[in-house]
Amino acid sequence: MSWKSHPHAPEADTEVCPLAAVPDGGCIEVSFGVDVEALRLIVLRRGADAWAYVNVCPHFSLPLNSRPGEFLVTEDQHLMCAYHCALFRFHDGLCVDGPAKDRSLEAVPVTIVDGVVRIAT
Repeated sequence: MSWKSHPHAPEADTEVCPLAAVPDGGCIEVSFGVDVEALRLIVLRRGADAWAYVNVCPHFSLPLNSRPGEFLVTEDQHLMCAYHCALFRFHDGLCVDGPAKDRSLEAVPVTIVDGVVRIAT
């Protein structure tokens, strides 16, 4: 299922989070909806750039984190799946190593407006 067809998918221009809330070289999780029905997004940041992906590993359809709000980011800024150690690039979500190699996280287009990450049109 595409993120757009999720019952809690945010509309274009919806605020995701302040850019400053995302650590430079790191990420946070943002949820739309509640409990198990929520659409969970990972927002990653490098400097003034941000990317968002659905928090689901393409290898086994598990979240990329094993504990709420805790993500593994390598020193060379790859997001690591906590379950099977797949490594994903920030800028395009492509898996460069591990069991999901050559598959990508599901991207959610975002833009930054006045220091706020928003869903892009």
